Amino acid sequence: MIRVKLTPAQRDDVRWRTRAPDVTSRTRDRLEMIRLADAGWSIPRVARHLGCHEQTVRKYVKAFLADGFDALPDRPRPGRPPTVTAAHLDALAALLEGGGRTWTTPQLVAWLEQAHGVRVHPDHLSRLLHARRFGWQRTVTSVAHKRRDPDGYDAKVAELENLKKRPRTA
Repeated sequence: MIRVKLTPAQRDDVRWRTRAPDVTSRTRDRLEMIRLADAGWSIPRVARHLGCHEQTVRKYVKAFLADGFDALPDRPRPGRPPTVTAAHLDALAALLEGGGRTWTTPQLVAWLEQAHGVRVHPDHLSRLLHARRFGWQRTVTSVAHKRRDPDGYDAKVAELENLKKRPRTA
């Protein structure tokens, strides 16, 4: 039988860590395992209460007894680190919020490569931007900004009409 006896300071620490805004749900469950074990609950009862296997509860209770609170959070996942980091996405956000122009995804990819040396596929960057809920604006097909120059305006209207008449190719 595994017994957990927490000091009052450790109980306060469990309570504080459980309510922290950045704690994951898995870590919160593990903290709850420790709290319930300290309250005198048996391992099978804790497992039934949390809906997990008894071996899982034993594993984390033993890990807590050996290494303390540091044993409860998930370890870092293996694999290649992301190419586009949060700092890169923040720089893109500042660029897009700066206004002054509209950007296409390929233009943002080119900017990222030039400014930060990061190469990424436009489709992947688009998924990352959508995950951050970036808004998109379509470029207006208008030549109203050329009205100041009558000759340039007429030339651009004619060019726009020719572009609209062309068949689209895939």
